[in-house]
Amino acid sequence: MINKDFNKLICNRILTLRKERNLKLEQLAYQSGISKGGLSEIERNMKEPRAYTILRICSGLGITMKEFFDFPEIDEFTNIM
Repeated sequence: MINKDFNKLICNRILTLRKERNLKLEQLAYQSGISKGGLSEIERNMKEPRAYTILRICSGLGITMKEFFDFPEIDEFTNIM
């Protein structure tokens, strides 16, 4: 259960950051070098992103991995583990 909750948290984070930057799915996919379909599946929590994919998405968003993982919900999640 923890793994599914963590994946949902990560997928929601990607969607939130994309929307905050007013990027369309196609734009972030292109900037990240991943397929639109793959990114869509990740955002809908249908596919678990690997670390390298998250790194590429961060690059497309113009942020570091540290910035990606720096949000309150992740702190709450790690405290219950």
